[in-house]
Amino acid sequence: MTQASTKIALPASRGAGLSIAFARLAAVLVCVIGEIVLAMWLRIVPGLEAALPSLAGTTPNAALGIILAGLGLLCFTFRRLQLLARVIGFVLVATCLLALGLDALGLDLGLDQLLLPANAMSLDPSEIRAAPGITGSLVLFGLALLYAKRGKALSAFSQLIALVMLAQVLIVLAGYAYGVATYYYPFPFTSMSVYGAVSAFLLAVGLLAASPDYGIAAAIVERSPAGEMLRRLLPGILILPLVIGWFARQAEVQTLYDSAATLAIFAVASIIVLAVFAWTTIGAVRRADHDRNAALMELRGQREWLSTTLGSIGDGVIATDPNGSVLLLNKVAEQMTGWSAAQARGRPIWEVFRVIDEVTRKPVDDPALKALREREVTRLESGALLITRDDKELPVEHSGAPIIGYDGSLAGAVLVFRDVTERRRTAQRQTMLVGELNHRVKNALAIVQSLVQASLRQATSKPAQAMAQTLAERLQALHRAHDLLLESQWSGASLKAMVERELDPYRREGGPKVLIKGPDVLLPPQSTSILAMTLHELATNAVKYGALSQNAGQLGVSWKTARGNRLLLVWEERGVPVTHQRRGSGFGMQLIDKGIRHNLGGDTKVDFRQGGLYVELNVPLTPSNEPRVTRTPAPAA
Repeated sequence: MTQASTKIALPASRGAGLSIAFARLAAVLVCVIGEIVLAMWLRIVPGLEAALPSLAGTTPNAALGIILAGLGLLCFTFRRLQLLARVIGFVLVATCLLALGLDALGLDLGLDQLLLPANAMSLDPSEIRAAPGITGSLVLFGLALLYAKRGKALSAFSQLIALVMLAQVLIVLAGYAYGVATYYYPFPFTSMSVYGAVSAFLLAVGLLAASPDYGIAAAIVERSPAGEMLRRLLPGILILPLVIGWFARQAEVQTLYDSAATLAIFAVASIIVLAVFAWTTIGAVRRADHDRNAALMELRGQREWLSTTLGSIGDGVIATDPNGSVLLLNKVAEQMTGWSAAQARGRPIWEVFRVIDEVTRKPVDDPALKALREREVTRLESGALLITRDDKELPVEHSGAPIIGYDGSLAGAVLVFRDVTERRRTAQRQTMLVGELNHRVKNALAIVQSLVQASLRQATSKPAQAMAQTLAERLQALHRAHDLLLESQWSGASLKAMVERELDPYRREGGPKVLIKGPDVLLPPQSTSILAMTLHELATNAVKYGALSQNAGQLGVSWKTARGNRLLLVWEERGVPVTHQRRGSGFGMQLIDKGIRHNLGGDTKVDFRQGGLYVELNVPLTPSNEPRVTRTPAPAA
């Protein structure tokens, strides 16, 4: 699958981020040092050379090399600029090797004099010659920069070069601190100015810090007892011996002790200080080990609880690491994918959980990889087919979610999926039964309508024809209610569609005004037929006697939902006085009274106002199974 080449870009940890930030700071400081040296040579700031150490051994070309090395280190901390950093490293190696060769042959091309101001031309040539230590350090840095992050072997070689460079610089800096003229002594001492030594130190340390995922920096920033021990011992290893040696040197200079006595003091003091550091580190390691054992016990209990929970879940669950490799599967996932937990562990998620689109047959974006990439929960999706290990197809629904650690880092992803085969079969059976029911109901209604139409054609008296016509219209109202239920697969009927279909035939230009207002409420199937017949009877009466019988009439039908999942529907007519023919207890009024109250358990209010009929229905949207008893008044004596 195409997902096999997917790479997840994960955010760096806090320690790695601090290491990269330190490397960038070191690069900026190196560039600043080179610019200060160059400014002193060019006399940009008068009097600056009097306040800072001598420039002997640091030429303008060496200053340019220091600035270029700082820029190379800064580029190396950005992934997209690492190629440019390696180009800078190659340029440093080539130019510095050329400078060392010319210096060994006694040749001078006069490049440094080109950058010097006119009043500096009287200087002795030895004063504007680059110290070999600076040039050599730039060569070593260029090599280390060229091979950094180029595989395990080359990366180790790069860090080894940086360590050699760091050791050389520490010897020079220690010589400056102790007042030793380093250029008088053979290797490992070398001639190097203060600017060159500080720059080389920052370059070496910055290059080591720029690789927090490998080598020395990785061991320092590692969040483990070993990393904590190294961080505690590092100041004692690097700083305290130099400080103790400086005090011993001062005691020798002040003739308090001879060289043998100061050497003995230095050795014993180093042992004591390092022993103190080791003891404090041992205490920290003991605490870390105790915390680790407690965490392991808690983790063991959590794993047992998690294993029991996963085994009890009815859905398939797969967990991955941040790179998308499978960590665990529960029993349901094993049965559905065909992979056992031992076989799937360590494999990419797209090999174990293969899904394709049910329609296009194309691979679907893996939900676990999507969750890792977007760090968001993916919604439950359907319409996918799971390809099992033995190439069977299962319709599934799936979703994914990232696993975020307590420190905000991405710890992995979890994938949840379920088999929907049985649910689809149930839905298909339900659809078939609903279709058969619809067919039978339609046939029954068609037969009854045919009988009514036949009776209507054979009726000779007007009362019989009117009765047959009314019955046919009521059957049509039932048919429209049945169509609404059919559209929703008998899950309910839309009240708004029911009202609009009943009153649309009476809407005409210049005719009575009909206003329909209310939210789209889904009526339960048990209430649909009765409400449809009620609306039909109200509309029929309005056509005969009420607002729909005259063009000046006004009819308003509004509804809303109230507390307790109840429906409040108001039928209000205006503009037509109520006549005596309308006051009575016909079929419509009986339907409102008995159908709404008795069958649906609702309340009714009928008011024959002067302006027109007012009907208020209060119907539960979940009808009660117990019919409401209608009280019959006792006969008069």
